[in-house]
Amino acid sequence: MINHLTDMKIFKKYILVTTLFMAMLPVISCKKEFLEVIPKGQTIAITTADYEKILNANFLATSFNASVYRGDEVAGLQPYFNSLSGLINRRMQRLFRYEDRVYDADQLPDEITDENNYIRKLYLFNKVINEVMDSQGGTEVQKLALMAEAKAGRAICNFMFLSDFTKPYNATTAATDPGIPNLTIADVTQKDFKRETLQQGYDLVLKDLTDALPDLGVITHRRKISKLVAEFYLARVYMAMNNYPEAKSHIDAAFMEIPAAVIPMELYDYSVVLNPEDQEAPGSWFPDGGFGLDNEPLAADNTEIIYNITAGWFQFQAVDVFVFSPETANLYDPMDRRLSLYTPFEIFSSVSHPNGMRRRTSGFFTGIDVGPSLPDMYLMRAECKARAGELTSAVADLEILREKRISGPAAAVPSAAAASQQSMVRFILDERIREFAITGLRWLDMRRLSQDPLYNDHVNYTHRIYGANGQEVSTYPLKQERFALKFGERMLNESNGLEDNP
Repeated sequence: MINHLTDMKIFKKYILVTTLFMAMLPVISCKKEFLEVIPKGQTIAITTADYEKILNANFLATSFNASVYRGDEVAGLQPYFNSLSGLINRRMQRLFRYEDRVYDADQLPDEITDENNYIRKLYLFNKVINEVMDSQGGTEVQKLALMAEAKAGRAICNFMFLSDFTKPYNATTAATDPGIPNLTIADVTQKDFKRETLQQGYDLVLKDLTDALPDLGVITHRRKISKLVAEFYLARVYMAMNNYPEAKSHIDAAFMEIPAAVIPMELYDYSVVLNPEDQEAPGSWFPDGGFGLDNEPLAADNTEIIYNITAGWFQFQAVDVFVFSPETANLYDPMDRRLSLYTPFEIFSSVSHPNGMRRRTSGFFTGIDVGPSLPDMYLMRAECKARAGELTSAVADLEILREKRISGPAAAVPSAAAASQQSMVRFILDERIREFAITGLRWLDMRRLSQDPLYNDHVNYTHRIYGANGQEVSTYPLKQERFALKFGERMLNESNGLEDNP
């Protein structure tokens, strides 16, 4: 029985947020013209401090992140799936079913035109890049640092754009595959959105990150872009390009930045913070008040987060719709404390989901973080080492993370997994699923692995929906074309030169 004080805490923390969120939905859902989602006229900025304020306010975030519903570690449950209604939920259904059409003819794609997403963010990053060096009052060093942060921010934004709306990178076809419009000016009157090639898109991302490095500083805040963030993203982009030697050089450089961090940077011990048998332990993230763990740290205080990119996913009607699949459930050892971030039970019920499937409980209202993190760094470096044949070193990196996640001897990497290069890489890919299930990050792995001749079979190209009895009732295949979302009729009509994906 939850006591009165806990009830009040839940009310203040969740119910009020829900009311505010519901009140905002008409504003979020009512789309303006495509070119009206960016600021009307020029934002007034004169001093270097003005540009710093623009940059500080221009953090990256997404709402109902598309990749959450496309990952192959996710399954759907009936009757909840069919009961979804409304624009947001219809979009979720279509994304999960890998449909060609996600948006109706009169809708704009949220990923690009939403207030939190690409067009508005790119406008503001470009404004800083193109104008800050002429601003008043700041030193040359300050201006170069702000321009570097903006270039890295533009690169991250464009990489996310590429990951939603282009084919996975393939070096043999990238010079002719369509990319995205490479927007480099802050002009609200711009109407030319002709797509450049995929190679040009990746080249701009890499150039922006590389150019930014010399003028970026150490990490001082989880919403401020640092040299560590840029090195991380260079590694992530090269991994998306299946260039693992280059990725390793940058993830190594990222690790070199950690000792200089001004803020705490360390992995949490899940045997302590996620131990349901000892909820009174100092630092425990429990209790679970019904809408996730009450004491789970916010992004600003989370010592594992390097740069906070929030992906909002919670929609009350869809809580019991999307779960991790039976195959994903089988990847976890019973002693894996990461299972406490998910629940086998229906919301407000003691009825459990079938086949070991679980729904997410953490990040209900704060969102899930999809930006750079320490766990991802260890997993990226372990994979790069394993692909290079450095198996002993890869095992060491992996066990640093696993010992913080799994209780007892089960934390050790199985000898069979460490026996060969391929078995080790596959075990690390499975570990990425265990660490990042239902966050959307699996989508990035699916994209790169689909182009990998050795590991393309690690992608499950089918989504499944299960009934209450655990029986499979529907399947939806992922076609290669649907690794890229379509822009839709309305955006094509409002943009000069833009061509849709097949």
